Amino acid sequence: MSEQDLKLTGILTIGLALFSAHFGVGDIIFPGKLGLDTGSLWLIAGLGYFFVNTVIAYLGYLAMAKDRVGIAHMAGEIITPFWGKLFGAILMLVVGPVFILPRVASATHEMSILPFFPGTAIALTLGVFFAMNAYVCLNRTAVVDRLGHVLSPALVLFITAIAFKGVTSPIAMPVASTVTSKAAFGVGFNFGFNTMNAIAAVLMGGWILNVFSLKGITDEGAQQRNLVRVGLVTVVLLGLTQMSLTWLGASAGAVYPGASLGELPLKVTTHLFGAPGMMIFALLMALACFTTSAGLTATAGTFFEQITDGKLSYKTVVLASSACGFALGLVGLSRIVGYTVPFLMLLYPALIVIILGTYFLDVPKFRPMLLGGVCTALLFGFFDAVKVAGFEVPWMQQVVAAMPLSQQGFPWVVPTIAGLVLGSLFMARAAKVKTSGEA
Repeated sequence: MSEQDLKLTGILTIGLALFSAHFGVGDIIFPGKLGLDTGSLWLIAGLGYFFVNTVIAYLGYLAMAKDRVGIAHMAGEIITPFWGKLFGAILMLVVGPVFILPRVASATHEMSILPFFPGTAIALTLGVFFAMNAYVCLNRTAVVDRLGHVLSPALVLFITAIAFKGVTSPIAMPVASTVTSKAAFGVGFNFGFNTMNAIAAVLMGGWILNVFSLKGITDEGAQQRNLVRVGLVTVVLLGLTQMSLTWLGASAGAVYPGASLGELPLKVTTHLFGAPGMMIFALLMALACFTTSAGLTATAGTFFEQITDGKLSYKTVVLASSACGFALGLVGLSRIVGYTVPFLMLLYPALIVIILGTYFLDVPKFRPMLLGGVCTALLFGFFDAVKVAGFEVPWMQQVVAAMPLSQQGFPWVVPTIAGLVLGSLFMARAAKVKTSGEA
């Protein structure tokens, strides 16, 4: 064990900080709605959700530990450096200033402030929220400690109390599912895109590597080992909370069958704890939203400083992100969620290929194969994004419907595998031509 390896307390502190940065409004509202929608098949659907938000997220941390630079570098090795930076920048904007920051701030206003102070203007809530956000994040070296020592333990305490009560004293038994058993896993898998934890993992991994450097952990092996351990703590906590909340949603189906996405967690918490449940839910929501905002703001500051070689400073990005979150937060929660989904459908399949390729393969050696897979995944992700955005393009929908596994929610998988195969054939042919030329 190297003297630069974190002790257990350090691993737990940073793991808790990362968990709280991951666990935002999406992790509160989407698992419960998944359980509500899938009823008695909640476990199968929950495993699909678990796969995206825990297994793929952890592979993201493992890939980051191997790469030790960031998602822009990972994507750039497969595509090109410029397009890799663009891919990473879009991911960072989607899970940061443009979508998630205004989403969590709007959720805080609608679910934590308005129920108790109905006349509060959203601009006031957003102003206080992002002023605090900037204060916590401007001191780069203190962000992890502020999250891991203070805010994260409180967040975990609230989640544990709700999950324990809901599991030991269920609201009701899950009702029969309207989803088929064959489709349940795919429903959960695609539902899992909404929380963006796999995207957050490859972005936050870069942030934590930077934190290690600031703490004097500069040894390559120690950085890799520490990130693997911290990532494991993070995803274990995510997995436990996600499966618990999926069960809570399923158990509420018989009592609150028509509950909307935002109503369900409040109804469940109030049912479990009575009148104090509203306050518990409001505090949970506010904590979850703020810790996510702070973690992603710090991540954005680190990311854009790195890819611009310092032309955009960390503090400049933190302030700009807070200002952007404030301005876009005025749009409102429901509209922000609607705008986010098409981008997730576009980017997630390609991101999965990049994560798996980076972790399991020697990227420079297998670049043509991975490039074929990434480009195909982006193409079919674009088809799905167009559909989700509400545009009717019949030929695209026909192509998607004709793909194997389309009924299970995975129309991109087989074409992406075909893209990988075509890329590998091109790679083999190029190697053969090179060998013949040398001979």
